[in-house]
This record gives sequence, structure tokens and C-alpha cells, in this order.
Amino acid sequence: MKLNRQQVLLGLLAVIGIVQVGDWVLTSMIEGPLRELRGTNNQLQSEIEKYEKALAAARTAGKRIEQWKTLSLPADVETSRTLYRTWLVDLVRESKLQNPIVDSGSPSVRYGLYRTLPFNLRASGSLDQFTQFLFAFSEAGHLHRIQSLTLTPVSSVGRFDLSLSIETVLLPGVERNHLTDKTSTILASQSPEDYIDISRQNIFGAESGYVDPHEDTIVSAITFSNGRPKVWITQLSDNRVQKLGLSENVTVGRFRGRITEVTDEDVIIEAASGAWKLSIGESFSDAAFIPGT
Repeated sequence: MKLNRQQVLLGLLAVIGIVQVGDWVLTSMIEGPLRELRGTNNQLQSEIEKYEKALAAARTAGKRIEQWKTLSLPADVETSRTLYRTWLVDLVRESKLQNPIVDSGSPSVRYGLYRTLPFNLRASGSLDQFTQFLFAFSEAGHLHRIQSLTLTPVSSVGRFDLSLSIETVLLPGVERNHLTDKTSTILASQSPEDYIDISRQNIFGAESGYVDPHEDTIVSAITFSNGRPKVWITQLSDNRVQKLGLSENVTVGRFRGRITEVTDEDVIIEAASGAWKLSIGESFSDAAFIPGT
């Protein structure tokens, strides 16, 4: 049976219609929901990852809080006020600062979670003494920080007025009646001698008050008693004298060594960097290195 052109066209239209309907069914009823499901799964996975990160952060914060509690001042305000003020006054005294005035303000509640207690310190001294104070302050492990610092020269001979604003933290649940004895880890070096260069900088165009111990310390005399030598090492600024014999250790500033030989005029000191020779009247900054040692 022969099909006329109209029947062929109608058949083609029917096929095209079926294909289009099938494509619509595939797109609307299968691929569409599948994409939506995939999108829902991706969103759920994103939510899961977000909550997992929040949980991990909470666990980390919990560990940090326990660590911070070992450094916090006691939760009781008056106990903390007394203990920290006493510690601050002792620190000023050890640094040889003068005319200290320490007072504290009212506590403040932060985020409803902990309290802060402010302190103010005023004192006077040399730049070297301030450097010693700041080193000891930074070395302490208390939860405290310096909010502001003002250093004002008051004369041309290296005297300064210091004004400090300090904030301390009091975490709840810290019931002890003493400050932490832990040390801080924020310092680049745990040796105060590594910070002496700060004192040497003439940042105010006035004398810093720093005295170089190597220049200030000399071999002032060499004596013998029953054939045994004594080397007199004198620190000029305070007229302090050490009398050291053979094999005894010498420490002057950053220099550390051991006396290995003594003559009527000279002393030889063995250090990690080699052997050094000093004559009577010479300072440690004048020490002569002995080659080949």
C-alpha cells in the first residue's frame, strides 16, 4: 500500500511529538527532580560541614579556656586587686624604678562571660630600668596586657616618667588565692641581656642611663699570696670588686669564661669564642683575642 505525502507528513509529526513528549518527560519528571535532589544533598552536606567546623571550634575553645584559667587572675575582684597590685609594686622595686604609684579601677563585664580589672602605674627611672621592667612584665604568664604606655623625658641626664595602663582578666571559676607562677611564651628571647640594645638607643636625644658592663668592668689589680694569684675585677659604676683565682668563672655582661693563666701584668680567660687576654687597667671591651685558640 502506498502512502501519500499527507500521511507521511502526519507520521513524521507524530514521531516528532513523541520525541518532544519524551524529552519533556525526561527533563521534567526525571532530570529535574534529580538535579533538585543533588542540590538538596549538596546543601545538606554544606550544613553538615558547617556544624562540624563549629563543633571543632567549640572543642578547641574549651581546651583554651581551661588553659586560660591556669593563667587568669582569681575570679574574686578584691583578691585579684590585692595580689596583682603587690606583684606590680614588687616588679617596680626589682627593676629599681622610683616613686611608683599603683592604683586600680572598677571591674568591667565583657560579653557576659568574664571580667576585666584595670590598673594604672606611674614611676620614674632610666631607659635601662624601664627595659628591665617591661621584660619582667612580658615574661610573666598572667592574663594581662598593656593598653597604653607613655614615656616622657624629664631631664637631659636620662631620667624619664613612665605611665602605664594595664588590663587584667578574671575568668569565672578560678577560686585560688594566688597568681599563676607560669611564664609567658611571647618573648623572642628568654634572656634579658638580649634586650639591652633597646636601652642603648638614644631615642629622646638624651642619655639613656645605660652603662655597658664590658666598658664599665676592668682588671684593676693582680696579686699573689703564697704563689697563688688573685685577679681583681672591678665594676667601676658601683665600685664592686671580685677577687678570682685560677680556674674560677668570670661573667661580665654577655661575656662568660674561665681564668686559665695569670702573670704579674696579664690574665688569660678562656671563653666559648676562644682565649682572651687582659692587662691591668684594661676593660673587658679592650680584651685582645689570642689567635689559634
